[in-house]
Amino acid sequence: MLLMRGVREGVFVFACSLCFVVVPQSHAQTPSAAEEIPLERCDRLPVVTVKIDKTDMRFLVDTGATTMLNLKSFSSGRSKRISITSWSGTAATSAREVSLPELALGNHRLRDLKLPAIDLSPIGNACGGRIDGILGVDLLDKMGVTIDLKRQVALLGAQPVDVKATFDQMETAMRPCMTAFRLGKAEELEQCFDAEIVLYTPEGEFRGRRQVMDYLGRRYFQFAPNLRYEMTPHDVQVYGDALWYSYDYVIESPKDHIVGHGMAMCRMSDGRWRVLNMHNSWLGQEPKP
Repeated sequence: MLLMRGVREGVFVFACSLCFVVVPQSHAQTPSAAEEIPLERCDRLPVVTVKIDKTDMRFLVDTGATTMLNLKSFSSGRSKRISITSWSGTAATSAREVSLPELALGNHRLRDLKLPAIDLSPIGNACGGRIDGILGVDLLDKMGVTIDLKRQVALLGAQPVDVKATFDQMETAMRPCMTAFRLGKAEELEQCFDAEIVLYTPEGEFRGRRQVMDYLGRRYFQFAPNLRYEMTPHDVQVYGDALWYSYDYVIESPKDHIVGHGMAMCRMSDGRWRVLNMHNSWLGQEPKP
């Protein structure tokens, strides 16, 4: 789960790692009017206001997790309609089950919910604000919520996005970046990365364009143009103006042959797609004579 890493390493990694909502694949459609819920902030963590038992409560948005409540925000004495019992699911043994008659986000309502509750106060303490719960992918999916990162709003009731068309558009726009990597054209490749890119590799963690370009220069550009990079995408998901996908990849150089698996997030900024987050693992590495 991404919560504690987001608190521990800073909100940038948290924001980059958010999986928000999985948008089902469909043919392109004209979006209908959607209700907009503004995203608030606890430090820089995204928060929305939900209404429970006619009370406004602040929930952290994290669809890398399932929905859970802050046990300290709910007690059996708070409302006769809210009950707390022992939780028998996969949450921590100290968790409790809270029965809620209704949870509302904007004009969308879910009724008769039973959710796990644990002590989430460390998250609130870290970001400097009250956190009453985590709004996870399970409830966001039920309410049909998508997230517009650029406008900082949650959209309810929007039409599905054509995921394949969005990925094809991104892949076409990024094709010159693959060529720039193969030919070792550092200046061109640098513009393919977001200014706050985070790159994870078995050889280290690199943050920002400068660190990423220094690593690529030391590790690969010395072999240009004798570089080959091939990628096979798998799961593709859209999050507002961002796109996440997993992939298998092969990197061939005069030094070695690397086979691996990765996950990446790209987002549209300044009218072009850029890589925001990339996490690569190696499944095999064979040195060459």
